[in-house]
Amino acid sequence: MSVFDKTTKEEAEFACSNADSMAQMTRNLGVTYTNGSSNRGITKLIVKYSLDITHFDAGKERRFKYKRIERECPACGDMFETQDGGKAEKKTCSYGCSNTHFRSGENNGSFQNGGKNYRTVCFMNHEKRCIICGEDVIVAVHHYDGNHENNNPKNLVPMCPTHHQYWHSKHKHLVEEKVIAFVESQ
Repeated sequence: MSVFDKTTKEEAEFACSNADSMAQMTRNLGVTYTNGSSNRGITKLIVKYSLDITHFDAGKERRFKYKRIERECPACGDMFETQDGGKAEKKTCSYGCSNTHFRSGENNGSFQNGGKNYRTVCFMNHEKRCIICGEDVIVAVHHYDGNHENNNPKNLVPMCPTHHQYWHSKHKHLVEEKVIAFVESQ
């Protein structure tokens, strides 16, 4: 006769209510080994006394340092499970959704002016050519009013890197007249 055959209903209910797995229930009954025979014995007790084991989660809560939470993916709307806090907390359900969410639209660090950065705005409205010397291979864009948030085409001046540097140095007087004339002609 095994330990499980001698177990009363009250002992089985107490062992079950203070356990989160069959192995822990076995230990609560004083059995120090867990094998196929002890698992069959526990299963028989559960069936015999109609014990509620819906709270068994095999110690899942103890295995995580952070609480597990359900979250809705901002990219696709699916629900997914992640930890609350810590380095491994996920914001999206997958790498694909992460790329969609963080690398496009307003969440992208380069997102400006409806998705168009200042260079795109400038070259859509002005010829890609330095207004001073006509250079068309490497062309920088100067913000005339100095406000880098103002990407209005009237504020953007195409200049080669050399003449752009002139503007921001003691040699500004060499290019100032042509830059002012360009801005006023807009």
